[in-house]
Amino acid sequence: MAIFITMKRNLKHYLLDAVISGDIGERTERGMILTTKEFVQFFEDKHQSKNDYFRSYLPSVSIEAGRRDMKHNKFLFKIGRGIYKIHEDAIHSHNAKYAHAIK
Repeated sequence: MAIFITMKRNLKHYLLDAVISGDIGERTERGMILTTKEFVQFFEDKHQSKNDYFRSYLPSVSIEAGRRDMKHNKFLFKIGRGIYKIHEDAIHSHNAKYAHAIK
């Protein structure tokens, strides 16, 4: 039996879980790419609700133009209208924190 460490999870964690599992996003030569359309559709379907928060979430967690450093609340690069690249460190950090089990 595996016991998972529980921590307070928020939309960022659920988003990264979905990306890592391949439910949303697309791995390209530029990195992991996500669109607003697929993000909103995935989470509206999952939560069976229409929510403006889902539409405004990706822009709110985008790293400012000209910057490269990721922060806990800024982990996407906007690369086009409604198109975002996920900072690789966000994926690696998420895997390190949440993808292991204590036996």
